[in-house]
Amino acid sequence: MESKYMKGELLQVHTKNCEIFEGRFYGMTPDKSKISLYNVKELPQGDPSDGVFHYYDSEIRDIVKLQEPNDQNILKITQKECEDIIKVSRKYIYINQVDKNFHEAVDDLSQYSYLALSTDGASMGRKCKMPFLILSTPHQIYIFDIQVMQYHAFDAGLKKLLESETPKKIVHDCRKVSDSLYHKHNVKLKSVFDTQVGDLIIMRNKRGCLPNKVKSLSECLNTYLGLQLNTIEEKLDILQCTERPLSTKIKDSLAKNIAFLHRLSETISDEMMLPFVRGVECFVENIRSCDDFKAWELCSKQNQLPQDFKSAIEY
Repeated sequence: MESKYMKGELLQVHTKNCEIFEGRFYGMTPDKSKISLYNVKELPQGDPSDGVFHYYDSEIRDIVKLQEPNDQNILKITQKECEDIIKVSRKYIYINQVDKNFHEAVDDLSQYSYLALSTDGASMGRKCKMPFLILSTPHQIYIFDIQVMQYHAFDAGLKKLLESETPKKIVHDCRKVSDSLYHKHNVKLKSVFDTQVGDLIIMRNKRGCLPNKVKSLSECLNTYLGLQLNTIEEKLDILQCTERPLSTKIKDSLAKNIAFLHRLSETISDEMMLPFVRGVECFVENIRSCDDFKAWELCSKQNQLPQDFKSAIEY
């Protein structure tokens, strides 16, 4: 077997039993007797599997290195997932008064471990009024009209929700949101999962240094989910955001802007955890995949780092 594969490289393993497995390169034993792949699926119609799969030289007929697609808009989630998320974005609930619907929304939001959080998509900060606060579970989007309800919305439950350790709030670039909430509404945002920060950590891990610029939400949705850059509309018209009654067009945009945030956070979280997961897999396989003599030798070296651990945790 060829040994010069790059971590994450897309490969196909053809077995002597005429099976074809496609996945990304994880590692290879020094004697080239075993190759390991992750994100493995059996062709032609298998779904990608979790974990690391191992293939031995004795069962392999051929290994094919695949060309990565150049098209950056290839969907990286299933078509059904994408359609389901879009369906959720179309059944948003708009709330502009503290009533039964308001309290039911806050109660629903409080039941989840993670909420997505967005504001008006326009440039904002401590000098600007916050027209909206959009909060979303994986199944329901709520648009709270802060311009209409003002401080009553926060006193009636939003402040407690946003300042609580649970649920954790998923935000893309929380800087201006946090600033505005604190200085305009006396709300100290806590327990945040910031997808923009997550992307920076992943880029640092891959490249060895931080990028010079941060990615917008559109760019992250493109990078991690394969959505087209124009899927969402991040820069909404500020005048239209302040007009009341609020137009359906703005409501639809607000809902669509937050709809994919849960899925994005899952993907970014998985990527940040990837070195850890691979490191654990390396430990799991370190002794048990060896013959008796090698296993006995390694058992006497438990205070030493496994030989292939460093390559295992690299992207």
